Amino acid sequence: MSRKKPVFLSARWENLIFANYVVEAELLKNLVPKGTTLSRWNSKIFVSLVAFQFSNTKIFGIPALFHRDFNEVNLRFYVERQSEENKRQGVVFINEIVPSKIIAWAANTIYGENYIARPMTRRIYKESDMNVFEYGIKNEGSWNKISVRINSDPDEFQDLDQGFYITEHYWGYSKNSPSRTVEYEVDHPQWPVYRVKDYELGINFGALYGSDYSFLTDVVPDSVFFCQGSDIKVRLGKRL
Repeated sequence: MSRKKPVFLSARWENLIFANYVVEAELLKNLVPKGTTLSRWNSKIFVSLVAFQFSNTKIFGIPALFHRDFNEVNLRFYVERQSEENKRQGVVFINEIVPSKIIAWAANTIYGENYIARPMTRRIYKESDMNVFEYGIKNEGSWNKISVRINSDPDEFQDLDQGFYITEHYWGYSKNSPSRTVEYEVDHPQWPVYRVKDYELGINFGALYGSDYSFLTDVVPDSVFFCQGSDIKVRLGKRL
């Protein structure tokens, strides 16, 4: 078994909202990194809009100076790779949005990811016996929003097999060029997956992610669920 790479980034990911859409392979075929293949669950291909809070961020164990607590909203899809040791379930990010140009620059430079910086907001509050989690992104002068309401004593998501498929991907892959892929490992425990009472999605997918994704603005997600999250570790990557 190969040695694990050193930890580059550690943090806590919490209050995660997942909105999951079924799409055709044609949408993603040009984004699949070399050495990986599209992953399917029950013969379906998913993209997920994921909003969450980054906190207690450290780089090589040293607390980040200016941006330890911030939001991220990403659009991602799922791949797999057969390594010499095992089959690895992974994530490819179509785009990742953060509120800081410094964070975006660092991630793009180190991992070849697709980060952009936009003004962002986060609201967490109680409403009767519900907890409300809301993330906002300002883009081209307009606000995009994703929010959920969950019970104060949350219930399990109704389809845990799908929930665990979406959340239990411990590898990241970035397509630096048509012939070069970077693979990196993400460590975290299995997350409980919770049902949402209701949700609100006001996302202009075309403006945020390009015309190929504009149709998602009017599509009802296949599922929406919530995870409380945990501490995570992102290890240094390697070229395949």
